[in-house]
Amino acid sequence: MMLHTMDQGEGADLCYLSATTALEMFCNRTLSPVELLNAQIARAEQIEPQINAFTETFFDTAMAEARLAEARYMSRTANLRPLEGLTVTIKDVLDQKGICNSRGSLIYKDHRANADHPVVERVKQAGGIIHARTTTSEFAFGWITATRLWGVTRNPWNLDRTPGGSSGGAAASLAAGTSTLAIGADSAGSIRVPASLCGIVGYKPPHGRVPDAAEGFDTYSVIGPMARSVADCALLQNVISGAHSADIASLRETVVLPRDNPVVSGLRLAVAFDLGKAEPEPAIVAAIRSVIAKLETYGAVIEEPDINWPRNIGDAALMHSACLSAPWFADMMRAHGDLLCDYTRWTAEFMTSCSLRDLVNSYDVAKRLYRAVQPVLDTCDALICPVVLTNDVRAEQMPWTKMRVNGVHLNSDYDWVTTAHFNMLGELPALSVPIGFDTDGMPVGIQIIARSFDDPRAFRVAAAIESIAEIDGRPPSRLMSS
Repeated sequence: MMLHTMDQGEGADLCYLSATTALEMFCNRTLSPVELLNAQIARAEQIEPQINAFTETFFDTAMAEARLAEARYMSRTANLRPLEGLTVTIKDVLDQKGICNSRGSLIYKDHRANADHPVVERVKQAGGIIHARTTTSEFAFGWITATRLWGVTRNPWNLDRTPGGSSGGAAASLAAGTSTLAIGADSAGSIRVPASLCGIVGYKPPHGRVPDAAEGFDTYSVIGPMARSVADCALLQNVISGAHSADIASLRETVVLPRDNPVVSGLRLAVAFDLGKAEPEPAIVAAIRSVIAKLETYGAVIEEPDINWPRNIGDAALMHSACLSAPWFADMMRAHGDLLCDYTRWTAEFMTSCSLRDLVNSYDVAKRLYRAVQPVLDTCDALICPVVLTNDVRAEQMPWTKMRVNGVHLNSDYDWVTTAHFNMLGELPALSVPIGFDTDGMPVGIQIIARSFDDPRAFRVAAAIESIAEIDGRPPSRLMSS
């Protein structure tokens, strides 16, 4: 079942403006933040009942902020901030002062935050307009976005399919044109998987690049930007990154991501298709090979090195998270088991089997994984690989459901994603960038991994791949526009 889009016209076009283009138009006064917000509100009123990307909206206060932003652009003396007048959604796991942070659970449906999360604070200080909070799987554990509290979030490209998890609402909103920028969080692929499934850009920064007092001690876990273009992702990342006293792990190094013209010629890239479980379905492989051929045409050098991937990487990553979370999930089961989603109850039950040996093994796998990819990252600009093995995951598909990809039986939990590998190596920057479509018309993303803490390199490669992907056919940033 495909989502019917609004009639084509100025309103629909405004909803898919890039952040960088919108800022230019604000500055030259050909567009007002009020006009852009009005278009996105109208869009949300039309399609939000179908995709269900928002938990809460703040359209009245957002409009008041848009009018203030409009006045700043009209003034010739105002100091304009980096996100002045742009809409930004917040994933429903980050505190926002006075607003419900439910974490997708009935247990926290009445919880109100006393202060802003550092990232929320930075978005506001940069002039971003927070007009909505986005849905997540319960406690951000899950590869679909469906909860008892907020219902099922659906992929705007196909309402029967999931937008992914756990930042599913953020990705669905961007794909649907109801926001310009979004904040997500990623501890196993929760930014990159939804980005790939919804055809947008999502960035997992190196651990510590973005402050997170709540999860800062877990090296797998990061907060990152989501957008419809690489430049927009860089814009938001530059705002939210940097040291913060609330997070001891936050890095003091200041990294400003490039937004210059992409250069393909001379890039040296390594590509991998089979990262341990199976190769992706043929349509995903075909889309990746197509963009590889274009890159070579424009002067990039592509290698397919023989990487000795450790066995069961995803299983080891899952057990790491399970071991760290098991006590807390056990407490939730004892105190509130009747309020939890089936997905969460299954996860909690699974966690009862984890042991200290599993945790130690996960670190051993991570060491072997880095030894396997380190030579590639030392000699190439980036490693590129799939984000997911299949796009065909239902909106309400449970983790115990079995799938078959290229003749291999996989479960619906960690088996079908290839992202947790690079949370195990949390210091590596990783992006998902849309490159085309599969035979069902679903977006296909490619994952870009650069050497540790080299965010600018990752973004240069991402911008180059984005430029090649847009040469033929419709640009990834114009989702659902036809």
